[in-house]
Amino acid sequence: MPRKIKTIYDYFLTLASEQEINEVMKSLSEEDKQLLKDRFGDDLYNPIKTENWNSEKSYQYYKLLLPKIKKKLINYIKEKKLNIELEKKQNQIKEENNNKQALLLQLIKDGKSNNELCERLNISHQELYNLLLDLKNKGYMISRKYYSNGLIKYSSEKNTQLLNSQKNIEKTIITDTNEDNVKFLVISDLHFGNELERLDLIDRAYNYCINNNINIIICCGDIIDGTYSQGKQKITNVYEQIEYFIKNYPYDKNILTFGVAGDHDISALYNSSLNLIETCNNYRHDIIIGGFNNTLINLKNDKVLLFHHIEYGNLKVSEAPVILHGHSHKYSTKVKDNKLNIMVPSLSDIIHPMPTALELNIYFNKGYIVNLIVKQVYFENQDIILNESTFNIQHNKTINNNVKNVENFFQEFGSECEESKKTHVKQLSQIEKFNLKYGKQK
Repeated sequence: MPRKIKTIYDYFLTLASEQEINEVMKSLSEEDKQLLKDRFGDDLYNPIKTENWNSEKSYQYYKLLLPKIKKKLINYIKEKKLNIELEKKQNQIKEENNNKQALLLQLIKDGKSNNELCERLNISHQELYNLLLDLKNKGYMISRKYYSNGLIKYSSEKNTQLLNSQKNIEKTIITDTNEDNVKFLVISDLHFGNELERLDLIDRAYNYCINNNINIIICCGDIIDGTYSQGKQKITNVYEQIEYFIKNYPYDKNILTFGVAGDHDISALYNSSLNLIETCNNYRHDIIIGGFNNTLINLKNDKVLLFHHIEYGNLKVSEAPVILHGHSHKYSTKVKDNKLNIMVPSLSDIIHPMPTALELNIYFNKGYIVNLIVKQVYFENQDIILNESTFNIQHNKTINNNVKNVENFFQEFGSECEESKKTHVKQLSQIEKFNLKYGKQK
């Protein structure tokens, strides 16, 4: 009685299942498949040696093909296990994200600030932005409120009329009911991607804010260098410029940057369909750019207008008593039509050889801007106030006692506002500090 031929499965059943063996055999070359057919016939489960079988093919089968199949099976099983583990991990991450998103939505409903959300969820602010972007992509409508102490509160948006108002280029900074003055640091014309950018000074500006209890930075445009330049660009690709800005612009959990986009910023949109505003809206909630050319910021009952020149663009007609202009790269002030126009210097080495920023201290009476103190700040080995000016705002409108855009959030946010409260303590001016330090007598 002839010896029964072992099936191909008999060789590998201790290593793999029939299904796995079949999957691997599908990946064999046509020559290898023909060799199997010569060895087993047409039925692999009932093998019959064919007339084509000979000693040469026997050598190829036992010495070459079987080891090849074994190696393929080992790799296939290993890859299969890795895929199962990867899928398991992905499902676990998905479940964790779903749980985090569910908790996030509940915490948003409870009125928690961005810092509280990160603390409760044990995540970074960037992870928070990513979770909110996932929710946005799923169709959730979530709006934001910005506070003068640098915090953000989110809310699920259900009112269509209110949602449409969020698309307006006006942005609002909520102040505390008892907050009579707000300090800002004003910068402009950063030109990220240009060889003459000054990231070191932008870092210094952030440190200045931290050391002087300033929670709001205002940027008056030309954040990136865009598709054209005065001088040389170290990053010519505008997508990479935006990515570079998002990554390298400083971050502090208690500092927000409000801005307007300028002519260099809009060049990325015109020439490459890249919208810096939308990128910040998705990935840097601490950077709030209202629009191109003009952005109005609501402060109590008043407004501040941010303006940066773009081609075919005009200065917006508004009731704002203070207008901050980018684009000129140098500092000057002018009162025209009872409005204070401030030309904001560049914080880069482009055009002007002495990059500076402005500290802007705004005082309110019954919700209206009445006084401003403007200090020009030079960041070098130490922070120096170059000059300081005071301006009074004369209003030609009826003053009412109903103050808008305010909340009692110093109490609500508790310890989160301790640093912000320091802003409202009477302090020596930077000029007085400078004079004391260097012994200059009045």
